[in-house]
Amino acid sequence: MTKNRLVVPEARKALEQYKTELAKEFGVNDPKSLASSHTGYIVRDLVKMGEKQLLDKYNNN
Repeated sequence: MTKNRLVVPEARKALEQYKTELAKEFGVNDPKSLASSHTGYIVRDLVKMGEKQLLDKYNNN
């Protein structure tokens, strides 16, 4: 059994696009290198995005 199985398989394309956009933002040519050198930035950005989505959802209700 693989550990890297996505709960929502359709999310893979969005995740790859996100990594590519972040790589461009950080001036990195290979998105795979983001995992080692920019992990903290990626996690912070993901948390910010999640918080914004929750706030938007809460404020719209």
